[in-house]
Amino acid sequence: MQKSRLGCLSPSAIVATLVSLLMMAGFISVSGSGFFTAGSLNAKAGKMIGGVISHAEIGNDCAKCHPAPWDADTLGDRCMVCHKNISTQLSDPTSLHFKLTKNQFMGCRACHSEHRGPEAGLTKTQSEDFPHDGTGYSLKSHMRRSDGQTFVCADCHGADIAKFDPAVCSTCHQQIDKEFLTTHIQAYGTDCRGCHDGIETISKKFDHNLSAFKLEDKHAGLECAKCHANARTAVDFKTTSNQCSACHIKDDTHAGKFGNDCGACHKPSGWKPATFDHNLAAFKLDGAHLAVTCQKCHVNNVFKGIPPECSGCHKDPSFHQGLFSGQTCSTCHQTLSWLPAKFNQPHPEPRGGEGGSGVNHGGATCRDCHTVNLMTATCIKCHDSNNPDNGD
Repeated sequence: MQKSRLGCLSPSAIVATLVSLLMMAGFISVSGSGFFTAGSLNAKAGKMIGGVISHAEIGNDCAKCHPAPWDADTLGDRCMVCHKNISTQLSDPTSLHFKLTKNQFMGCRACHSEHRGPEAGLTKTQSEDFPHDGTGYSLKSHMRRSDGQTFVCADCHGADIAKFDPAVCSTCHQQIDKEFLTTHIQAYGTDCRGCHDGIETISKKFDHNLSAFKLEDKHAGLECAKCHANARTAVDFKTTSNQCSACHIKDDTHAGKFGNDCGACHKPSGWKPATFDHNLAAFKLDGAHLAVTCQKCHVNNVFKGIPPECSGCHKDPSFHQGLFSGQTCSTCHQTLSWLPAKFNQPHPEPRGGEGGSGVNHGGATCRDCHTVNLMTATCIKCHDSNNPDNGD
């Protein structure tokens, strides 16, 4: 038997298609848009909104909620036409709807679903269905109560899911560990949600070594409140100063004269021993100064403002007889030792001292001639009149 060349366009197929279309048209004319509905709408009566008391009253008018593909508005926009109070809440930071949409877009259908029958609720209230993370508080650490039972919304919210009493946190957690909670509230206050987000971003398990301030040695065993005193929010924890002085200003024996960077000299293992690179200061240590204790120059822990002149520590010796008052010791002396000294100023002949230019006096030192002080001099120490080898 030869097959038809028309295939699906055979006379019988065309007739069947036309009959089906006529039946559909007749059904649509009788049932209206109900032919395309995904299920019956909610019929529970509430207060009148948009001229109706339930969605069931607009069941035959799909365009009330569903915009055409070519329309610019969305399903959520159509919701706001009737639910004007929700539109107002979206700009109120204290409202639940604002919190749900603040950090991410959440359409109305994320919590409110339709076409589930006349007896079904319009709001998803079961914790496993409700997008609780959108409120800024995750239920990750509140899946089960301390008795092992699954949490239900009423455990925290009571009869009204849109409300939450912060006192619920302390009431519940006192039953778990009253002593800990009492101490915790004394340290951080009663606004638990100021720090806790349900994921426990801030908790005893927080790895401080992943932060900018690592806990080492004596810092490792400290209670959080020691450094984060008066912290009341997660932001307070993050903005705590990492300057040593923020905690140790009371321990600063230097009275702030070395600034706030305690770590430049001290280590977390203890205040002592301390190190200080004096060569980074204006007065560098070399020679005999290297063996001098800090207290010799920095009396009474005075560190800044110490005069850099030698006279700040070294009194003018009686040997000078005040001849060099106000001058720098380094003109003649070295930091390695006071002696030998070089006299590099004009000197009446015969001149001695190291490098002296006087005839036969080049090897003489100051004390060879000035045996008592610089105001007196003698030649007899070297020029003994009984010694024929000595000149006049």
